Amino acid sequence: MFRNYLKVALRSLRRDPVYSIIHVTGLSVALAFGLLTYAFVRHERSFDRFYADADRIYRFESTDLFDFEGKPKQHPLNLPFFPAEEHRSLIFSVVFGIEIKQQMPEFQDVIRMGRLSESVVKYGTNAVYEKAILQTDSNYFTFFSIPLAIGQPQQVLAGLHNAVISERLRQKLFANANPVGKAIQYDGKFYTVSGVMQNPPSNTALSAELVVRLESDDYYTRQLEQRYNTSNVYTLGKLSRNAALPQVTAKLASLGPQLFNELIQDLLKGASPEHKSRLTNNGFLLTIRPLTDTHFSFNERWNRTVSPTNVYLLVSISLLILLVAGLNYIIISLSKLAGRLQEVGVRKVVGAAPQQLAVQLWLETVVVVGLASVISLLLAFILLPTFNQLTDRALAVFDVLQTGNLLGLLGMVLVVSLVAGIYPALLFARLQPNLFLGQNRTYKINPLVIQGMMGTQFVLSLVLVTAAITMHKQLNFVQEKELGLTKELVLKVKNLQKFEDGSGPKIYERLLRYQATNPDVLLVASSAGGYGEDAFNRNGTKIKGQQYWALQQSIDYNFFTLLGIKVKEGRLFSPDFRSDTAKSVKAVVINETLAKLLGDELILGKPLETLDGRTVIGVVNDHNIEPLTKAIQPAYYKLGLDFQGVFYLKLTPGNLPAKVTRIARDWPQLSDGQPFEYSFLDQDLEARYRDYQRWTTLTQLATGIALLIAALGLFGLAGIQAINRMREVGIRKVMGATVSQLWLLLNRRTLTLVAVAFVLAIPVSTWLMNRWLASFAYRISLNWSIFALAGGLGFLVALAAVSYHAIRTALMNPVKSLRSE
Repeated sequence: MFRNYLKVALRSLRRDPVYSIIHVTGLSVALAFGLLTYAFVRHERSFDRFYADADRIYRFESTDLFDFEGKPKQHPLNLPFFPAEEHRSLIFSVVFGIEIKQQMPEFQDVIRMGRLSESVVKYGTNAVYEKAILQTDSNYFTFFSIPLAIGQPQQVLAGLHNAVISERLRQKLFANANPVGKAIQYDGKFYTVSGVMQNPPSNTALSAELVVRLESDDYYTRQLEQRYNTSNVYTLGKLSRNAALPQVTAKLASLGPQLFNELIQDLLKGASPEHKSRLTNNGFLLTIRPLTDTHFSFNERWNRTVSPTNVYLLVSISLLILLVAGLNYIIISLSKLAGRLQEVGVRKVVGAAPQQLAVQLWLETVVVVGLASVISLLLAFILLPTFNQLTDRALAVFDVLQTGNLLGLLGMVLVVSLVAGIYPALLFARLQPNLFLGQNRTYKINPLVIQGMMGTQFVLSLVLVTAAITMHKQLNFVQEKELGLTKELVLKVKNLQKFEDGSGPKIYERLLRYQATNPDVLLVASSAGGYGEDAFNRNGTKIKGQQYWALQQSIDYNFFTLLGIKVKEGRLFSPDFRSDTAKSVKAVVINETLAKLLGDELILGKPLETLDGRTVIGVVNDHNIEPLTKAIQPAYYKLGLDFQGVFYLKLTPGNLPAKVTRIARDWPQLSDGQPFEYSFLDQDLEARYRDYQRWTTLTQLATGIALLIAALGLFGLAGIQAINRMREVGIRKVMGATVSQLWLLLNRRTLTLVAVAFVLAIPVSTWLMNRWLASFAYRISLNWSIFALAGGLGFLVALAAVSYHAIRTALMNPVKSLRSE
């Protein structure tokens, strides 16, 4: 019997190839997108879960509850399912890990890790610019059970100047030779290679290529002496197997104020009553977060995090597309089955039970969805490179074909088959033959059912269209907004050596001489950290009893002039004023935001206790240092002629590639052989929105897919309706109806439905997009033009989908129309 059912299902597909193609196309595209989304989510959820004891490893965090304005911090993307949360600091003093180990025996082991850094690594004449260098404790390879290709986990970091390299870095420096025992140079010091680790997988935050001891850093002893006045390492702990998490959490909450007491007392001096209350009751609470959850904790300082909002967005889009495809299938199936009621009636008369008819009709859905699932695998492979680019991942075909992902696809197939196939099958299987058998007409389905489904399709599609347009306009706005500085024609070149080796001033002096003789370069400047990067120090500053975060940067004399930042009051740094370099004066230039906060306290040329005795010599115009998701923060600049981490070269207009080539050719002589690591400031500033750009493009792609599926459904439905009303059209044509009147007759209900869907989509879109736009400090407003554009596009798609069948039917010879039924 099943074989007969299958034959009937296949015959039904062949009988109506156009509608079969519409079904298969819509479902295969939706399933392909669903499969890629499922593979992505499984990959993200697998981050750092493969380490031994991963379920017992926790990252320490402290909560101070204040952003720079002294207010509770909102989630960066401000969506409804993310409540306001505390500002969590992940960086601790090097002393913190030592004291936690002493005072918290519940932790079996504790480890400290610096942020991944970048520098030149040398072996003989080979020099490699490495961006993933980690300073950590000697127990790194036992704490995380990271596999080694060469070496023993307990021994590879036993020596103070031991180094472990990845297989990738080994290939770059040593080719196929055994590197153990050989000396490499990094940060002006020599390290002995003691081991080789396997290349880190794609699903880990611990992606170091070179690992050395934290204590080998020249600053380590100084950091110990400064105790909690400086913070620069992550700290993680591994709970003992018998430790109770609630008791550990409670103990940590009480331990925080003790460890940070000296810092808290300093902050309380002169604080406002409100700030004192918040700081005393909630400041610097110690918390822990499971390592397996850190990937989804939105914090820019932790390596390779993903915004949970983006994951929810991708899953929501995928489900929406599947829903549109499912509704599309149901709508066309109902309309097509209405024309097969003679067949259903005959089968019932000859003895077919309702259950048998339901199974037969449902099996047709299973065949269609099964065929679509096979095609969706091919589509997924084709779309994988584009999907990787949009999600900033590197999933391979093998990752998509993992058993878990294929089971996920099977689950989607079963759900879609059930949801899309059961309702039409049960509806027609339970009808009585006497309602339609022998009658020369199709069964009249309740129009509210199909109209409701079609309306839902277009509401969802129009919400996506509005979202795509809004996101596109917002990205254009932030990329074109005046930032208060000149970003064009500014070449940035990194100093890849550490500050303490004295290379910065030497390169800087050479560049000044180079500028004097090179017509391509108009001006040279430097700073400790680069604009367009997270390279500013954040210092706690108390102003009028309130605690603020102030950005701080070390610069040279030409910095403001090169970037076109204007002085509003006072003056800039100048070699004509010896006091600018005097340590006793501590001269600084501040921005307008900090000047406004200081108010009457600001007196140019006078030391300010608020700024730790620094003397403000000038105020410059506000300019956006950070992305436009953040408001301009208070900032001050000090003269740092010994701290040149980035050099800026203002180039003359025209033929930039040739100028960069010439500078790259001369750079080894200017920098004592450093690699030429450069970028343009305008590109770096745009790169800060790369994540938003990717997800905007992804939303636009999803919008196109949803509109395509909805249009295919509308096209198929319009064809069925045209066939069912062919005799009516013929009669009206004989009575004198014009083509335009007949077109309106056939499409009026559909266009009305699209208009209603547009009206319903406006409040939903407004609510969602206002939430999304709230993540930007500087943003566009939702206006009528956005909705008009979205509605116009929706109407154009609907018109294109329905007009073919309507015009074709209206132009048909009435004689042929009247004979069609």
